[in-house]
Amino acid sequence: MKKNFSSILFWQSFAALLALLMINTPFAVRSQLVDKGPSWFGLDVSWVMTLSYASIKHLVWGKDIVYTYGPLAYFATRTGWGISRWFFVLFDGFIVINFYFVFIDFLKTNIDKFLAASILICTMLVVNQNFGSDLSWVLLFFIIYWMMKTFYDQRPFFLAMLIVLTVLAFYIKMNTGLIAMVFLCGHFINLFVCKKITPVKLLICCVSFMVLVIASAVLLNVSIISYIAGSLEIIKGYNDVMYLDEEHFHIEHSLYILFFALLLWFFYKLYWQIREKKHSLIIYTIACIIFIFLLQKQATLRNDVQHLYEYFSFAPLILLCGFTTGEKQKPHLKYLLVIILFALFFVSENRTIDESFAKRVAGPAAYIKQFREYNSLIYVNQQDKRYIPQRVLNNIGNKTVDVFPWDSEYAMENKLNYRPRPVFQSYSVYTAALEKTNYDYYVKQAPDILIYNYDAIDNRYPFNDESLINLFILNNYTLIDSFTSNERLRMVLQRKNKTSPLQFTPLKKQEFSLKDPVDINQANFIKLEIQYNLAGKIKAFFGSPPHVQISYMREDGQWFTYKTSVELLKSGLFVKDLIADDSDYLCLLTDGQVPAIKMIRLEADGKYFNKNGVADAYWVK
Repeated sequence: MKKNFSSILFWQSFAALLALLMINTPFAVRSQLVDKGPSWFGLDVSWVMTLSYASIKHLVWGKDIVYTYGPLAYFATRTGWGISRWFFVLFDGFIVINFYFVFIDFLKTNIDKFLAASILICTMLVVNQNFGSDLSWVLLFFIIYWMMKTFYDQRPFFLAMLIVLTVLAFYIKMNTGLIAMVFLCGHFINLFVCKKITPVKLLICCVSFMVLVIASAVLLNVSIISYIAGSLEIIKGYNDVMYLDEEHFHIEHSLYILFFALLLWFFYKLYWQIREKKHSLIIYTIACIIFIFLLQKQATLRNDVQHLYEYFSFAPLILLCGFTTGEKQKPHLKYLLVIILFALFFVSENRTIDESFAKRVAGPAAYIKQFREYNSLIYVNQQDKRYIPQRVLNNIGNKTVDVFPWDSEYAMENKLNYRPRPVFQSYSVYTAALEKTNYDYYVKQAPDILIYNYDAIDNRYPFNDESLINLFILNNYTLIDSFTSNERLRMVLQRKNKTSPLQFTPLKKQEFSLKDPVDINQANFIKLEIQYNLAGKIKAFFGSPPHVQISYMREDGQWFTYKTSVELLKSGLFVKDLIADDSDYLCLLTDGQVPAIKMIRLEADGKYFNKNGVADAYWVK
């Protein structure tokens, strides 16, 4: 008895130690702005800071701010501007507790403790010490774990953990949170069908969940329906245009090896559950498969080194949900160890094993030190990196300001009266609905001043990122100044005393062949609707979407080709003048001569699209 107690205490202590070493560090991140290089260097810092700004200014998520990240995003971004240090401590402690339960259950449910412990140690070394944006995947992993745990044991505390995690996931990042809500709903239905939960207890769980969601929405300034709808629009458009064509063959091939190894494990579990008629467990295996598929989709869509490496860091976590409580199934720990070792040795090419170990061991001490030194007020203190001349600042004063296309740091670092449009970075306006959201905002409450830089990412045409607002700006703003900052021309535009919405005069709606140029006639604005065929839909769902480019022929016969998407084409294109760069845009603002567009055509692989599309032409003024 004494020996057994000592053994239990040892493994509990071991699990607690590993969980403590999983502490999310750094405690907070203060992003350092750069003032050299391409303007997209300021893109990520700006959205992170704008989300903090939205919380400080009590903007309403879903209406004033439309984004997939929510009001608790600072737990993922680790940006502490305006956030008490104790919020981080409480949240991080909650994460450590979750890891403890995962680790101790994994050890309890596997006979070979040392092999199970080896898997946990390797997992600890594989996972990035700073979860960053992948925090949402960590939360989804915990949610799947608690679903499986509460299938066997419906203690109120366990159910409460599941509900709280789902609500947190929803308000940290809506898209992952929505998936978690679907999982939770399926889990509750499964428990009820399997008669593992009484109707009364199920009702209490459902009511508790809904009350917590609604109460949190009130506290966090969230319009729930708008928050969901806006985020779904971003998700819908993201997939079509945010892919990258970078080639990292070594990483990609290794990623797919890991992906299919994980897939094989869960398909084996699925096969076993069907064979043994454990049908009530199938929902949890499917949840695990969805987890690794969505994480793989995220990594390979962006296809840059950072996202690809993140797959190796976080996908293996889901193996810890494969414990065998209540089953008489052989755990096959050796197979799991092979998978986790593969991930570990691949990650070690970028982050050596001894480096990972040293950082993990030092993590708790570093966390305490950073907690003591934490200052939530120092974030907006890099004005020199977002230089605006004093004459411009004097002219702006306390007037409302918006920044194009994305670098809101110009407003925040200079303490301006920043009033962001709902989708506050132009590259994120992926769909017609998002375009209309921003346009309606400008029609009703256009900011007094715009700090404008003509730019886009990934070889997209800048004017067609928010084409309606760009046309609105041309009609309702005047150039009052300009300056050079961060090696880019920044134009200062002032709203006219009286603004008017755009007036659309329909000209012609006709079908066109994707193989032929599109007839623009006398139009200056055109909406193009093209559709994937079945092959295109399959490709877009499982991998990188079929690529679409748009080419403009200028009046001098020169062609310009840009990346676009099905949704961006549907939003509308300005087809009167070709604005190739800052000087062209400046010329357009001052009624100068800008080369006209004579012809446009789409470049798309015909095997993924319907042969014909629809062109809807307008004259806009």
